[in-house]
Amino acid sequence: MTARTPFDPWSLGASLYAPATRPDLAELGNGRWPDLTSLIYCTEDAVREEDLPRALANLRAALPHLGPRGPLRLIRVRSPVVLREVLSMDLRAVTGFVLPKIHAGNLPEYLRELRAPEHAHLLIFPTLETREALSESHMTALRDQIVGSGVQARVGGLRIGGNDLMHALGVRRTPGRTAYEGPLERVISLLCSVFKPAGFALSSPVYEVYGDPATLAREVQQDLEYGLCGKTIIHPAQLPTVLRGYAVHPHDLQEAQAILAPDAPAVFSMNGRMCEPATHTRWARDILTRAGRYGTLPEPQSEALHF
Repeated sequence: MTARTPFDPWSLGASLYAPATRPDLAELGNGRWPDLTSLIYCTEDAVREEDLPRALANLRAALPHLGPRGPLRLIRVRSPVVLREVLSMDLRAVTGFVLPKIHAGNLPEYLRELRAPEHAHLLIFPTLETREALSESHMTALRDQIVGSGVQARVGGLRIGGNDLMHALGVRRTPGRTAYEGPLERVISLLCSVFKPAGFALSSPVYEVYGDPATLAREVQQDLEYGLCGKTIIHPAQLPTVLRGYAVHPHDLQEAQAILAPDAPAVFSMNGRMCEPATHTRWARDILTRAGRYGTLPEPQSEALHF
């Protein structure tokens, strides 16, 4: 495989899902919401089976009209057969594909469709959302399969499909509670422990109550605590909450810069906590990347102490 510029998973930011049956696909992809960082044209669960031909025709017509500016554009294909058809479309403005319901048993069929040299630049974003994702052994097998097949450099990130995982468990997200305040917490922890040490990025599932920005904001902060980057959204009203959540606290930026300094001590104190470059370097690099893309929060103002 030829060398490629590493993909920055923080560039995903907030990923808006748009059914491919929508009449405004080109408008969405050309910056209808200027702050939108990534857009996913969906031909899978957001499209009824009988509407799939219309969705694919709609997508084929829209793709040639995508300009050089706008969000990252991804296509969520429905199956390897649909992937084959989409690969015949104009993909010059497309970054890659979201592959649904991936496990070790079906990934090779998708990879066979993508092995042609003319498709080597297209990234893949496997979605972990089946019963297999609840099993550490199944996910370990999938991780080893990706690494062993030589396609890890093409994996822009692994997506956690929260709604499908909840469906596998026979439950639904409770409004007002984050993904970490229910059964998804164990799944997210498992997936992080299996994939992140091997160098894979993981993105966070949607919070579908789009009229509840307070819970979404809290969930984004918990995503960051688990090292997830990229947040699925289903409504543009969720966009500012996610992007604001990715902005960096000035104290974190200050510590990250100090940790990465060439002359940093082995251990030092800053802002009341220990900093240790040997163990905090990966965190510090993420902080600098986030600050570069999403900025920093305002400096906290000191307040008088009143009794």
